[in-house]
This record gives sequence, C-alpha cells and structure tokens, in this order.
Amino acid sequence: MTSVSRLGLGARGVLSSQATSRISPRVVRIVPTCSFSTSNALARSVKRANRTPPRDQIRSPSAQMAQQKLNQKVTSNAISIIFPGTFIRPPWDQWPKDFKSRFAFFQTWVTVKFKEAMTKFAMVNSSKPKFFKRALFKTSNSLAILTAKGLHRSMMEALASGDKETIRKVCASKVALPLHATIDSRPKNKLMAWELVEYTKTWFYPAVRSHRISPIQKNNDSPIIEQVVVAISSKQRRYQYVIGAAGERKKVAGTEREMDVIEYIVIGCVVNPHTWQRDEWRIIGSMKATDPAEWEEEARLVKAMEHAEAMK
Repeated sequence: MTSVSRLGLGARGVLSSQATSRISPRVVRIVPTCSFSTSNALARSVKRANRTPPRDQIRSPSAQMAQQKLNQKVTSNAISIIFPGTFIRPPWDQWPKDFKSRFAFFQTWVTVKFKEAMTKFAMVNSSKPKFFKRALFKTSNSLAILTAKGLHRSMMEALASGDKETIRKVCASKVALPLHATIDSRPKNKLMAWELVEYTKTWFYPAVRSHRISPIQKNNDSPIIEQVVVAISSKQRRYQYVIGAAGERKKVAGTEREMDVIEYIVIGCVVNPHTWQRDEWRIIGSMKATDPAEWEEEARLVKAMEHAEAMK
C-alpha cells in the first residue's frame, strides 16, 4: 500500500503565515487560527485554568456557551496542526558526518527531550488537586504506542476498503478529507485490500519519538492539545481483488506488493483543563525524520515566534 506520507499526510503545521514560503515543501500551507504556548508558559496557563475566577468575573450561561462554541471551533483547527518545532530523531546513519555538527545535533536532541519532559512534569504536577494528592493527568508511552498502532491499522484498512466513516472517526478532518478524495477518485470496480504482515525491527520499534502538550490559547477555559509521534516499522501487503461467484475474495494476478516501511504517525487528543479527561485520540498526520539543515531554519522561525508572543 502506498505509504501514508504519499497520501498527503506528511504535512507539518505551519509556523506562521509569513514564514510558510521559507519553509521546505514538506510543510502544508495551513494558517492556524490559534497560537501554541511555549513550554515556559505552560505551567502559568494551566494554573490560570485551575484558578477560581472572582465573583464579578463569573460569566453568564450564554457567555459560557459562546466561549464553548469558540473553543470547539479553535480546537477543531488546532487538532489538525502538527506543533511547530516537533523534533523526530532520525536513524543514526542520517546524522551529520563531521563530529562538530553531529555533536551539535545531539545537543539539540537532548535539549528538546528535556523541554518535553519538563512540560509533562509541569502538566502532571498542575493536575494535582492538592500537593500530596495523586495527579489527575498521567502520560504513558506504552498506551500511546498501542493507540497509534490501532489507529494506523484502522486507517489503512479503511482506506483500502473505501470505508469513509471509519476514516472520519480515526483521523482529524484535514487528514480525512484527502483520503476521502483518494477513495472517490478510485474506479468503482477496483477493489483494494491492505494487510499488516508483521511489525519489524522490534528491538527499536514501535517507539515514541515526541510527546508534546500545550494549551491552545491563554484564557482560563482554553483546551489543551496532547500530541504524540510514534515511529512504527512494519511489513505491509497490498493487492487488488475481485469477488468470486461464491462471494470469496480472489486476488488479481500481478497486483500484490509487499513493502517494508518506517512511518512516524502523529496522533493527538484534546485534554479538558478542568477535569483533565482526554477526548478521543485521532491521527493528525505523519512526518519524516528531522533533517539537520531543515531543523536549523525551523528552529530559528520558532524562536522568532516565541519572542513575538512574549512581547504581547
């Protein structure tokens, strides 16, 4: 089966409407309607979300309903955008060859992972009702991996069989739409099948490559987006088939193809800042491993965005 990245899912979220033209072609030009906070601002935003507003600031039911509708609109857009500055460690043979560049890239990777860990710590700690109480929000790499594997398999099987409803359930809207278009453009008499033969390179895969959390906006009721990138190595098989007289499936000769692929599946969900409950996980898209040269340009743009947001 054609890999996910070939189906229009290899997009990164755009850093800013002005910067899109300077980013590599792998970035889809989507102008987000929301801004994501930096790691340093996360704890402050979470604390504001938990703080009880003064009596004169408590809004009427109609105002609360309007805010909820706005949050839903913003969230529907945000859940389809991969966080700017998402770092995916490439295989070691794709790292820079000279020692100085390789060491600098290693430092970057360690710094990014440290920031991710501190953000998760701040989020978990902020979800405690009291200091000695158990946190209401927890993260689990093993659960994220199981979720990503299940969603990925469901999406690929649904794409092959033309099941639009399943695609709508497991994928974000900006992922589902191009897949629906792929199904619509397929000849009606062309029946496709996709099979997961096995997971490969199990010593190293599947594995979480990135786990980021950020509130969408800086208001008290702003939902929180949790995004995880899971690397999956697998052998897949695809083929065309026809339905026999007895209803059995018959492969069309010459159409079967097996391929070994490594995919970086991005999944996301919405976290309620008051109850700390997660919404349904969905596939946001897919990525490729971070390229050192492209990362330098993207990191520069992200830093400029953070500086501009800090000046507000």
